Amino acid sequence: MTHDPIIEEIRKIRHEIEIECRNNGDLFFQHVLEIQKKYKNLIRRQPQHRLQVKKQKLEELSIPQ
Repeated sequence: MTHDPIIEEIRKIRHEIEIECRNNGDLFFQHVLEIQKKYKNLIRRQPQHRLQVKKQKLEELSIPQ
């Protein structure tokens, strides 16, 4: 197995966060939510699936009854 410094750094940071959250899943989840709020302008949403886009366009074009 090759040594990847980026993977090592990610694992180190993850381990530090786990210690900070006392290995508590709820605390870890709250931590993730706080980070998302802090960096929400940097988080990119996954593009919509083509079928979702087509369905949305059809709904927009539909004639109200």
